[in-house]
Amino acid sequence: MRNSRIPLWIVIAVVLVAAAAIAAVVLVPMLFQAPWEVHRYSFEASMDGWAAAGTDLEYDGGTLNWSIARSEEDSKDGVTSLRLYLENWNDAGKIWVERGFEVEVGRTYAVRIEFAFASADFGMANLWTIIAGAMSEKPETGDDLEPTFQDSTGNGMDSDSGFIWMEKSYDATVDPRSDGVLWVVIGVWGTWETPRTYFVDEVKISVRPV
Repeated sequence: MRNSRIPLWIVIAVVLVAAAAIAAVVLVPMLFQAPWEVHRYSFEASMDGWAAAGTDLEYDGGTLNWSIARSEEDSKDGVTSLRLYLENWNDAGKIWVERGFEVEVGRTYAVRIEFAFASADFGMANLWTIIAGAMSEKPETGDDLEPTFQDSTGNGMDSDSGFIWMEKSYDATVDPRSDGVLWVVIGVWGTWETPRTYFVDEVKISVRPV
C-alpha cells in the first residue's frame, strides 16, 4: 500500500506561502497609508480656535442658560480645561465646541477624535449623551448633529463620586465640501431635565486621507 502522507517540506512551504499572502493583504495597504496629521489642544492659554455653539435651547419664551468657557475648576492636563454648563429644562438642549480643519478638496478623510472627559453622572439612569464627531459642514441644528451622538455621560460609578476623568475616542469618515474644510465637534446633548456641568481637556484630533 502506498504511503499517502504529504512530505513535511511541502506542508511548510504551503504555510509560508499562505502567511506571505496574508501579510501582503494586511501590511501592504498600511505601508501606503498617508500618515496622521495630529493636532493637540489643552486650552492653557486660549480656546485654541475652538468656538462654542448650541441648538435646541428655547424654553418658556426665552433661552436656556448655558456656557462653554476655559476654567481652572478642574483639569486633566495642566491647570485649565473647557467647562460645559447647561440648564437643560427643555430636555433637548445641545451645546458643543467646534473647529474647522482645512483639507484637500476631492479626497475622503479619516478623522479620530480623542479627549479627556470629566463627568459627575453616576449610575445608569438619567444620563446625558456625548456629542463627538466630524462632518463636512458646520452644524446648525440637532438634525445636523445626529451622526455625532455617541455614548452616555456616565462615569462608571454606582454612587456619587464627584467628577471622574475618562478617556474618549471616536472615529469618523468625512468627504469635505468645495470649501475644503471639515468640522469637528465635542459637546453634550441634554437628555434629562436638570442642570449639569462637564469638563473637556487634552483634545487630540488626527486627520489623514484614505
